[in-house]
Amino acid sequence: MVAVRDRMAPFVLPERTTSAIEHAWAGLGAPGTWWTGPERLAIVEAIRAAEPLPIGTPVPDLRSLSAEPDPVLSPVVTEVARRVAVDAGRIDAAWADVAIEALGPGRYTELVALAVTTVPIDLLCRLLGADPPPLPAAEGGEPSRVVPPGVADGDAFVPWVVEGWMGPNVARALSYVPADNAVRMRLVQAMYADEAQFARLVWEERALCRPQVELLAARTSAINECFY
Repeated sequence: MVAVRDRMAPFVLPERTTSAIEHAWAGLGAPGTWWTGPERLAIVEAIRAAEPLPIGTPVPDLRSLSAEPDPVLSPVVTEVARRVAVDAGRIDAAWADVAIEALGPGRYTELVALAVTTVPIDLLCRLLGADPPPLPAAEGGEPSRVVPPGVADGDAFVPWVVEGWMGPNVARALSYVPADNAVRMRLVQAMYADEAQFARLVWEERALCRPQVELLAARTSAINECFY
């Protein structure tokens, strides 16, 4: 397991944050629901290497890209990873439909889950002046390819849990891949707030008060064109 706490010295993160990061990182190389361990690591590498297209460069048409692995990921998967990682502001329903048709809803959802898990960790490391952690070793085995019960098409681009859902949409956005969604939500609760903290308007046990945290979150969302 990558010792995140050692890489971030002399900064000391809250134990729940460190544990959530190390748990997320340790699972990157394991088989997922729809991707193998080597494929998951290749996706993370593609996400880390992604760059915005230079101004004036045409956006690749996913339909024109090969779906054959080269050598691990196909060009179409690599472009989907790039768009999700650094060009999400131009993702719309039409593009998502093509991407999901090419990858399938499970593989697309898991790719997005890998992006939203690894990007915040890499950014946190850089903000603290530390190098992002190295990737773990790939593990053998096949994906489970299990579709969770209770999922259906709804208001999202991908199917999500519908039956019996009572929580916010953001918590079920990636529920088509429950294991990765649980990892993501553990990171959210560690880096932002858990359910109990979210319900309280006054935070006295943290270095930043609630209004300060929400201002940072709102400003970051606006800069990233995330208008949730």
